Amino acid sequence: MAIFQRSVAGTLRNRLREVARTFSGEPPTPEETRLRLELVLKARKELAGGQAELLRLLGPSGAANALGDAERIAAYADSLAVEALVNQAAGQTERAEAMRREAVAVAREAQRRAAAPDTEVERLIARGGVLDLSDDVR
Repeated sequence: MAIFQRSVAGTLRNRLREVARTFSGEPPTPEETRLRLELVLKARKELAGGQAELLRLLGPSGAANALGDAERIAAYADSLAVEALVNQAAGQTERAEAMRREAVAVAREAQRRAAAPDTEVERLIARGGVLDLSDDVR
């Protein structure tokens, strides 16, 4: 994996966390929900080179194989966690829980394939698919 591709994955992870920070605790309007979901899906398409829908069909291990690099796999896990937040805020609790479970499974793949520990991935796993936005030191 080229350094450029890894930096793109890191940038996408940061952008996804910025989306997560926009949540105020108030129920979002349908328009806010739509816009947030569009941002998550756009980031996922960038990450997967336009093959984002294929990743969902593959499951965690297959998606990890398709992405190849631990940083890209971690970015995909983050995208699932942010999508879970969007669903939770919109009142879709069952879908949100399913997304969090998938985020954890993908994060475990990233953890397994990483050359060095990634504390954000470890936190995502420990928190059951919920991003920890309190300390975003990379």
